[in-house]
Amino acid sequence: MWTPVGCDADVTLEAVESAALGAASAEAAELRRAARERAEQTVAEARAQAAALLASRHAAAEALADLEERERHAQARGHARATVLRAQRAVLDGAKAAAHAAAAGLGEDPRYERRNRALAAEARERLAGTLPVQIVTAPNGGLLARAGSRELDYSLRAQVERQFDALGEGLERLWR
Repeated sequence: MWTPVGCDADVTLEAVESAALGAASAEAAELRRAARERAEQTVAEARAQAAALLASRHAAAEALADLEERERHAQARGHARATVLRAQRAVLDGAKAAAHAAAAGLGEDPRYERRNRALAAEARERLAGTLPVQIVTAPNGGLLARAGSRELDYSLRAQVERQFDALGEGLERLWR
């Protein structure tokens, strides 16, 4: 009869199968536990990445919304400034038109001829030189003085425009 060396004689095939099945079940349980753990870790990492991505997208959306709001405010300020400038231009144009209309009526004023004589004397003095000074009446009132290629414009229109140009900062203070 034969006895296996190093083995217990009471070990049966059923006992070996049972032990192998127990070991395989334990190994399968460990593999399932490790797989669950890896899956939970993968899901946790994916959730963290998704949360970081959502936070990043949210921050980018807020930055874009802030930028768009600043752009809308800048456009609104630009439109408001353009409206103010148009209103100021309308006031200035109206004042100039009124001043030109008033200047056109100066021909009836007895001081007009005296003023023209004073302007003619000034022109002769300013243009004095070797060429004769020619003084003519401007089409809409006032004078034009010429000496060669040099000319002085004392027309009523030019005088009104010079007065408005001379307002400079005084005109700016009106708008404040």
